[in-house]
Amino acid sequence: MVGLAATCGGGGGGTVTPPVETQPTNVLLVLADDFGVDMFAPYGAHPSPPPTPNLTALAAEGMLFEYFYSAPSCSPTRAAILTGRMGYRHGIGKPIDQWLPEHALALEERTLAEVLDAGVEGGITSTAIGKWHLGSESVGGASHPNLQGFDWFEGTLGNFMFGNTYFSHTKVTNGVSEPSTVYATSEQVDDALEQIATMPQPWFLYLGFNAPHTPLHAPPSDLHSAQLAGVPSDTANAHYGAMVEALDRELGRLLAGIPEEVRANTMILFLGDNGTPQQVMTPPSVPGNSKGTVFEGGVRVPLIVAGKHVTAPGTRCSALVQAVDLFPTVVELMGADLALGLGDGRPIDGISLAPYLGNPTRAPLREYVVADRFSPNGFDPYESYGAMIRDARWKLVRRDGQPDALYDMQGVVLEGANLNDGDMTTEETATLARLQAALSAAIPGQ
Repeated sequence: MVGLAATCGGGGGGTVTPPVETQPTNVLLVLADDFGVDMFAPYGAHPSPPPTPNLTALAAEGMLFEYFYSAPSCSPTRAAILTGRMGYRHGIGKPIDQWLPEHALALEERTLAEVLDAGVEGGITSTAIGKWHLGSESVGGASHPNLQGFDWFEGTLGNFMFGNTYFSHTKVTNGVSEPSTVYATSEQVDDALEQIATMPQPWFLYLGFNAPHTPLHAPPSDLHSAQLAGVPSDTANAHYGAMVEALDRELGRLLAGIPEEVRANTMILFLGDNGTPQQVMTPPSVPGNSKGTVFEGGVRVPLIVAGKHVTAPGTRCSALVQAVDLFPTVVELMGADLALGLGDGRPIDGISLAPYLGNPTRAPLREYVVADRFSPNGFDPYESYGAMIRDARWKLVRRDGQPDALYDMQGVVLEGANLNDGDMTTEETATLARLQAALSAAIPGQ
């Protein structure tokens, strides 16, 4: 999947860029939960996003990827990031019900933590903080993050449910559960800073915020500027915005708390794990095309990469990239040997984004990006399935029991009219057939 006709940073073509320097580099990978491009001002996708000055400053310091695609929901994106593999390979196509004995990320999958430890002489210390959402009662239980190679895990096994809230929840530390009454967004930054202070360099820290995922609430008043009134269910947008602002302030505290000499040797990757949820989307966003769907509102999310390997701070990259690409990116940034780290010939679907960091005008590396959702977790046949594939201009959407939809994405943020709902031009007919063939090539059985 190579040869995209889009450009990175507004340029076209460009020269081939050698791999980044393989000096030991720390990597801090941060996920915001339920955070689409419409909620981040630099994308210009919505006229009234929440205030995020620290994230905006990070984008100015690094590179913003304009067309980054996740899965439509949290567990599949996390699996893609940590394995570099598409859902049909690991079987995660929907959020995992971690309290049930259901299919989860198999312990035989090789995660970033395991590959970094085996692929670098002497190994690399890896820590996971915050929301995990990849194990289940029958696959790893509370020890799943550690069994998947992380030296330290401190956080929640999934979403806040069954009486757990941001203010009172069960926290797991290396398989041991205990109650916590520390505001979760702040607690996760506290825990990350504590680990950064103790981990030997180079280190890998995976921080999965629960925020701004439900339950919607009013964060501590010193973390936001919103004027909140009423119950969250009645003023969902205001409460969600306050949660985003609280996350931004705490992310600012995290970055400020990293010692200057450590920060100078740290690459930071920030992304959303899927699009914005329906209950907080307002026009021009389309609520029905939100989180959980393969429309732009469900799978196009922010991605910022910042640090010493970004040679042109403030660059915007318009190449198409997707969640599986972060796996080989981190491996390359940390100077690890991918083949040695994997230990076998299992296929990796990601393509490293590191070449863009040193040459933002280079020729893009993908012709297409894909995303899918399926249920139940496991392997084909599925009870429900949906997918999308797009190139620089055109997008195909596949949904249960409906003809494939075709959209012209040129110059637009969201899908417009379905072109496969009437008379199509010769070009459109050929484009539909091409994208159908490309989707079948990318995801066997489609």
